[in-house]
Amino acid sequence: MKDRGIALDRSSQVTLQRQLEDGLRSAILTGRLRAGERILSSRELQTHFGVSRNTVVNALAQLHAEGFLHTVRGVGTFVARALHERARPSQPREPEFAVVPSPAAARDAAARAAAENLRANLPFRPGIPALDRFPSAHFRRALASRAWNADALDYPEAAGDAQLREAICSRIRQTRGVACTPDRVFITGGAQAAFALIARVLVRPRDRVVVEDPGYPNARAVLEAAGARLGFARVDGEGIDVSTIAARDVRLAMTTPSHQYPTGAVLSLPRRFALLEWALRRNAWIVEDDYDSEFNYTGNPQPALYSLDDAARVLYVGTFSKVLSPALRIAYVVVPRVLREPFAAAHTVTGAQPSTLLQQTLAGFMASGRFGRHVAAMRRLYDERRRHTAAELVHRLGDATAIRDTRTGLHFVAILPPGLDAAAVSRRAERHGVIAPPLSSFHREHPPDNGLVIGYAGWSMPAASAAAVKLAEAAGFPR
Repeated sequence: MKDRGIALDRSSQVTLQRQLEDGLRSAILTGRLRAGERILSSRELQTHFGVSRNTVVNALAQLHAEGFLHTVRGVGTFVARALHERARPSQPREPEFAVVPSPAAARDAAARAAAENLRANLPFRPGIPALDRFPSAHFRRALASRAWNADALDYPEAAGDAQLREAICSRIRQTRGVACTPDRVFITGGAQAAFALIARVLVRPRDRVVVEDPGYPNARAVLEAAGARLGFARVDGEGIDVSTIAARDVRLAMTTPSHQYPTGAVLSLPRRFALLEWALRRNAWIVEDDYDSEFNYTGNPQPALYSLDDAARVLYVGTFSKVLSPALRIAYVVVPRVLREPFAAAHTVTGAQPSTLLQQTLAGFMASGRFGRHVAAMRRLYDERRRHTAAELVHRLGDATAIRDTRTGLHFVAILPPGLDAAAVSRRAERHGVIAPPLSSFHREHPPDNGLVIGYAGWSMPAASAAAVKLAEAAGFPR
């Protein structure tokens, strides 16, 4: 129990029994052993301190007599709760020297401010699926069906569970036209970890990397932490404007072509080909963040960039956070064959794979067909919630509010009427329990329109209606 500050000195004139009594008593009085906390059994204490059984039993008996301990037969010995008010929690000693972080840690600290940090689960927070519709019963059955044998309980495969990688390949081959094999799929602990893995393999300090502007701040933070020099490509109604990056010496471009974050723009087919031609000409890489493409309400989604890439310049990132739940922390990256070995080495070294059992559960859930049925059901639900939320906002904020909705993903943009400052409205709305970040919070060089990013998937229609009223109040509109 040295972690509680108890140590016995065999060279001391004080008996070992008294030292043990004093050590336990001090640990209780200073709060290092908390009221109600179970202490080690007498046999465990005997083994831990290397003393006789009588020494331990007599020391514990004395502390029982003083009221510091009480025993529950068949359960154990505990610190008396009556001492809660008397205990004085000890303060950990702080180091008395300056800690100088490594260059990588310093870059992490500098980049952290750029990462999006919308923690509260409130309407209209973007990127949140219908967590109340998570298929809990089916997922639990998939977990229960897993074999708890040595293979399942061992360390995960470096690239991720083989069955899950096979299931992912089958899914994105059919839904996104991404032809891949499991050996080119790497399972990561969320999309952020996928971006970090990509940066580790492909980005060197001082490399120029292009991101969309406005764009996803967390991906930007990962690249800044890797030491990249960021360039900002303008985004308009057709997605990333390739002409704004064509003349630059760029190592990599980060894109969200299927549903640009945060504007919602869908990259047009001519621009998809222009982006691929740019990457080939510049010997650059493209990261395709396909974060919510499962939810398209047009019936005619654009093909994935990866499926159009004949030159093997695209890395495809997908996640289960938007389809099922962010708590799963499971995403994946599909890499060109030429990058397979570098990614395998980096993934092995970092060891950043999710739980083996969780991966196997998700693989079984997908193989059972339940995953596909869940996605289809959520697509219908989200389409309904999308139309309802848009109508409610126009009703509450007036016809001068323009809903920019590309009928895909989990969010759209509401362009506010002239005279309203989206950033100010967003701040007031948050005080009323509504999260609707302004477009301006996502840009760096190209000022966006005066709008709010509205997530509609995670909340029922009554909740969306109530949130629309609060947002209108924040904008100065009466009930």
